[in-house]
Amino acid sequence: MRGSVFIFLALGLFYAARARADDTEIVVTGQKSAFPTRAPTIAASRIDAEDLARPGASAAEVLAHVPGVQVASTGAASDLATASIRGASSAQTPIYLAGIRLNDDVTGTADLSLIPLWMLSRAEIYRGNAPDDADRMGIGGAIYFEPRTPKRTRGGFGGGTGSFGEYWDWLGAEVAHEDSAALVAFKLSSATNDYPYRDDNGTATTADDRTVNRQNADFTAREAWAVGRTALGERGARITTVFNAFDREQGVSGIAAVPALAARAETARVLAGISAKVPCSSDPSCELELVTQGISARSRLLDPQRELGLLVTRLDSRGDRVGQSARLSYSTEAWRFVFGTNWETESLALDGGTALRASRHTGSARVAVSYLFNERLLADVLAVATCDHTSGPNSSQSCDDLKPQGRFGARYRVGPIALRGNYGLYQRVPTLGELYGISPLVRGSSTLVPEQGSTFDLGARSEARLGSAKAYLDASGFAREVSDLIAYRRSSLGAITPYNVGAARMLGAELEAGAESARRYRTSLSLTLLDPRDTTPGRALANDLVPFQSRLVTGIFAEIFADPHGGLSDLFAFDARYDYRASRFADPAGLIVLPASSELDLGVSWILHGGNTFRAAIDDVFDAHHYDFIGYPVPGRSYHLSLEAWL
Repeated sequence: MRGSVFIFLALGLFYAARARADDTEIVVTGQKSAFPTRAPTIAASRIDAEDLARPGASAAEVLAHVPGVQVASTGAASDLATASIRGASSAQTPIYLAGIRLNDDVTGTADLSLIPLWMLSRAEIYRGNAPDDADRMGIGGAIYFEPRTPKRTRGGFGGGTGSFGEYWDWLGAEVAHEDSAALVAFKLSSATNDYPYRDDNGTATTADDRTVNRQNADFTAREAWAVGRTALGERGARITTVFNAFDREQGVSGIAAVPALAARAETARVLAGISAKVPCSSDPSCELELVTQGISARSRLLDPQRELGLLVTRLDSRGDRVGQSARLSYSTEAWRFVFGTNWETESLALDGGTALRASRHTGSARVAVSYLFNERLLADVLAVATCDHTSGPNSSQSCDDLKPQGRFGARYRVGPIALRGNYGLYQRVPTLGELYGISPLVRGSSTLVPEQGSTFDLGARSEARLGSAKAYLDASGFAREVSDLIAYRRSSLGAITPYNVGAARMLGAELEAGAESARRYRTSLSLTLLDPRDTTPGRALANDLVPFQSRLVTGIFAEIFADPHGGLSDLFAFDARYDYRASRFADPAGLIVLPASSELDLGVSWILHGGNTFRAAIDDVFDAHHYDFIGYPVPGRSYHLSLEAWL
């Protein structure tokens, strides 16, 4: 019934939109770079719309294919998932959705399960350092998810289904007129997530292992989007507004050995932002950008039978953040200057057996300068000063705890090859979530101290034409040293708790390569080698590997296209992807091992005239058994179908 109502509403809206649509469409073709250009001296990767649109895909899944990125999930796509880069924690990696940072000092991390791939046009991943427009600087780089920008007036609807009760449908409308555009969309989704997994009964022997279906893992989610862009005045001022509302109700199934059958959770998030870009004068080389943004998140965990080990049957958490930033940029033929300030305030409230209130006020200023010496050599410098003031139980931190941060980078071109290097210093205070915890399974520690460190990397990037095909290659090596690194360890009860590693050293290498030929094929290879070591003097443990970091991650992807030359079809595409992730420890002593895993995925796309698309995918073809993060089983072989139509 719900799907039928959506289709009827969609048809009425689409025919109305079609009656007002401009029938003239201009198509511009050309070769685009395989790499983002926001920060040319930083190692970066891009995920395009065709990968984001794969049925059954989640943000965690698509990011896992990027070199240098490791994700940690806790079950199906609707469960908590986080991303980290080059051995950094997820709290060191800011993630932006439409320019609004999703991580905050409440949780420290961004939950990838809340990112709506169906509304996005691309994702950009910067490794090791963040661009100068990011409001956080650290060794974890930055990830940007950008929403789709309407190009013409039209209406659309879509939906899909898959294994384990997966179902979703959406309805949207786009309006484009001269220099203005707007997009509104709604989506409903649900799944039972009753996938089978191997239950070891909490023992090391395989004699008592059995295959059971995951219980109490269902979810129902609703979300709404509104994006608007418009130009004002003759000077070219631009205003962008973004609004997103999301809520989800789901079961909380517990860990594999001790499932929970009655625990439930509710999550709701609202984010909104408005940005204005105004030229300083008639000279377009000078521009002022003002951004106001806010995010409010609520969650409720109900554990009536205390199956999760809670001392209470209900836990409510609330986090709010509001921020204001200003950035002035000035560019000449060789120079570029950026001056920016940022202010934000955040609050955390936990209500269970006892009430907890904590808050943080952050102010920062940054200066970035880049100079193009000639067509070969580019250098840039970024300096950041940040003041964090934290108020909470048993903890109070002020600006005296912080030191300036900075980065120096350079790029040098030798023919088709671009060489680059970066050196940076950073410091990060513990987030409110790290200090006080955010759930029974992610607990806090008020004794944490700020971490600080340095990072250095060298890399090379090249793009070249090979006949009708385009090929690219990017390779990087990096080193990082950190004192008082904030890491997580797993307790005997299954919860994870942050702690300060006295000292840590990360060495690694990354490789990204690929080739593509328009309407024929595309292929890619990613490889990550990481050596994360605890180098604390006088440490008592024999194991020195930092937990939750795999030392080898690799992936191979290939897609071929078939052009039907007429008829209703515009293009057929067939793809295959193989991924491998080495084992990793889940505790500092190295006693708990999360095993290595590999997976083969297959997909097919059928693109009709007008952009209407049918997609199908089979994930984990060989139905391997996987466990992630703190012992949660993840789905094995699954099937997904999706349909997208525009009028």
